[in-house]
Amino acid sequence: MDEDLTLRIQGMTCPTCEGTLQRVLSRLPGIRSVAADHTTREVRTIGDPTPDEGSIREAVEDAGYDLVGVS
Repeated sequence: MDEDLTLRIQGMTCPTCEGTLQRVLSRLPGIRSVAADHTTREVRTIGDPTPDEGSIREAVEDAGYDLVGVS
């Protein structure tokens, strides 16, 4: 069953940032879909199974952004 997560990202300020985060997060095992929106500073992921929060945080921070919340 797919799991839908919304990630709140600090530092995502433009369409290039969106592309970077979409590319980085789509490489994580289990992630099937990623949609980023710099205007809301949110990224929506769909996965089965979705990676643990630590793996997601590491990928986001390695790309130069901060994960400030997951829901």
